[in-house]
Amino acid sequence: MCGIIGYVGREVASDVLIRGLRRLEYRGYDSAGVAVIDNTPDQNRIDVCKTVGRVADLTGKLADDAVAGAVGIAHTRWATHGKPSDENAHPHLDATGRVALVHNGIVENHAAIRRFLENQGIAFQSETDTEALVQLIGFFYAETGDLLASVRHALRDVQGTYGIALLCSDAPHTLIAIANRADGELRELADAVLQVPETPAILSPLVTAIPLQLIAYHAAVVRGCDVDKPRNLAKSVTVE
Repeated sequence: MCGIIGYVGREVASDVLIRGLRRLEYRGYDSAGVAVIDNTPDQNRIDVCKTVGRVADLTGKLADDAVAGAVGIAHTRWATHGKPSDENAHPHLDATGRVALVHNGIVENHAAIRRFLENQGIAFQSETDTEALVQLIGFFYAETGDLLASVRHALRDVQGTYGIALLCSDAPHTLIAIANRADGELRELADAVLQVPETPAILSPLVTAIPLQLIAYHAAVVRGCDVDKPRNLAKSVTVE
């Protein structure tokens, strides 16, 4: 069974990710890998290190080819589409190298997606269904320049089950994680869950205009703070 780890913070991401992968080894796997955004000045590139074998093998490979950065994703893979190999291990990159993705689940229509993208001149580097997904996201992103819209567009075209974690070198402090199944398991593992319903497109401009003070107000209410006392809000208000 595959496992996903993601990290955004101040520590060396690869160290945190390796510790997380070790805690997932009980699941069984045949390969492992990490992707980290190197956001040193003038870089903002995604460094990937992956290998067939155990997490210990990945750790040894990282010792020889360290990846720097404080934002990253990691994965242990149990082969379904494509044999166990370095090429088929996750994370996978899109054709530009700007988007990295790890994936649990099955993209049932991966063959159709692959044919479409190959007809657009995109060359695949693996046999996996997962690469079809990241290449599709990258294809839309190259056209629109809108990462979230590209992810949404790609996932609307995907048939199957998925839990994904995604990085983009153009958004070096961001990690996107999405699952269309197993929400109950995610709730058990997460420290906090904010349920956000999908917003109709016609209302999107209104949503972006909602004052942040409202978020502060409702957060204070949920935490049991006395909202009539200005010090409990993110911004002082006048109380009559």
